[in-house]
Amino acid sequence: MVMRGCALLFIASLQGFALAASACALGDQGPRQDGRLTLNPLVHLDGLGALLALIFSVGWAKWVVIDPRKLRHGPIDLGLVVIASLAAIWLGLRALRLIRPVLLPLLPDTAAASTFALVQTTVVVGARLAALSLLPVPPLAGGQLLVALFPRLRAVLPRVEIALGVILGALIVTGVLERVYVPVFAVALRIFS
Repeated sequence: MVMRGCALLFIASLQGFALAASACALGDQGPRQDGRLTLNPLVHLDGLGALLALIFSVGWAKWVVIDPRKLRHGPIDLGLVVIASLAAIWLGLRALRLIRPVLLPLLPDTAAASTFALVQTTVVVGARLAALSLLPVPPLAGGQLLVALFPRLRAVLPRVEIALGVILGALIVTGVLERVYVPVFAVALRIFS
């Protein structure tokens, strides 16, 4: 659980920062004003999503509010924002995998084994979160794609975000969602590994 928690903090900070930074770079300064343009993982954690990630190794970070009307290319840029968040996770996990062989020989045996396990846990949790975040459902990052396709949902989402999170959590707890996205997770694990 401690390793999953560390993995979650790392991944949530990468994904949340990437979503906010890419939205700001594409014209929407809202995430900056909301305080989301930071690597502080505590700003990016969603309570229910974090709890599920700790227990089931799959969850989500806090929704980043992005206004597609303020993006340079409108709703099309939301796709770029989602891709940027997945790319940030991939780059972060690749960096961990690249520094692992350099770092492990420098550590005592117990610390090396723990570090190896932490990197492996982070890769698996990162791949699971990335695969899940592709689903076009708020509060997941892929939910931004739903907003891009149906802009009127942007006004409704704040009222139903908690309910959608609870439904998504129930699907995770019961294992229903696992069966649906296992193929996506397998591909994501290959990509992120």
